[in-house]
Amino acid sequence: MVGLLALAALAALALALHLQLSLFTPLPRRALRVLMYHQVTTGPAGRYSIPAEALRRQILWLRAHGYALVSLPQVLAAVENGGPLPDRGVLLTFDDGTTDALEVLHPLLRGLGARGALFAVPGWAGSVRELGGRRVPVLDAAGLRAAAASLDIGLHGHEHLDLRRLEPEEVEAELARAAKWLEQHGVPHLPALAYPFGAYPRKDPARRVAFLEAVRRAGVVAAFRIGNRVNPLPLSAPLEIHRTEIRGDEPFWVFRWKVRTGRLRAL
Repeated sequence: MVGLLALAALAALALALHLQLSLFTPLPRRALRVLMYHQVTTGPAGRYSIPAEALRRQILWLRAHGYALVSLPQVLAAVENGGPLPDRGVLLTFDDGTTDALEVLHPLLRGLGARGALFAVPGWAGSVRELGGRRVPVLDAAGLRAAAASLDIGLHGHEHLDLRRLEPEEVEAELARAAKWLEQHGVPHLPALAYPFGAYPRKDPARRVAFLEAVRRAGVVAAFRIGNRVNPLPLSAPLEIHRTEIRGDEPFWVFRWKVRTGRLRAL
């Protein structure tokens, strides 16, 4: 018991020292923060599900502390033609397109006069999936069209495949299939992609180049990875934009810290 208490005390001390040292970590003066969420619920919090009131509190805090919510079209304009982004811009992104995006998130954003980006998985449309330990329904085409009133729709693959395991021509076909489905079903969407599982080949330089070329050939203008970092402006690698995971089961101070630095870095 004494040993466990000592370990806990050391861990708390290490975290406190880390936070103090991180206060002096230089951050870019102009940066885009991209926050990654999944489900927004009226129920309990979980890693992949954030209660609506918690999200509301976060959005209000961002506005009160000098952060500017930006939309996915603004980010695409910055990539394509150098359109301006605010120095402390924040893009809210939501993955998978479960029905809470329309039932809970849509009215929340409308009530706050805010927009977000929803990365949909057309191959899942109208089905029930096991996500984050819960069985949750996914929006069908009509639901996606309705959600587009407050959410800009982007791609999350067609079947949520791990794109790292595909050959470049398969990557291109997977993304083209997703875009074609959205077009055929009248769902307005933008040439933006959130990599399924947040991942793409990075360790092999030649494979990485071939992969990104396939993404470009599929018509993608901006793509988002999980990097848990802020993105200095102007965006120098538009197919490798970092997102920061915002978990529903973390305390509010962790959210504030992640907005500042992108993540809680280990010592």
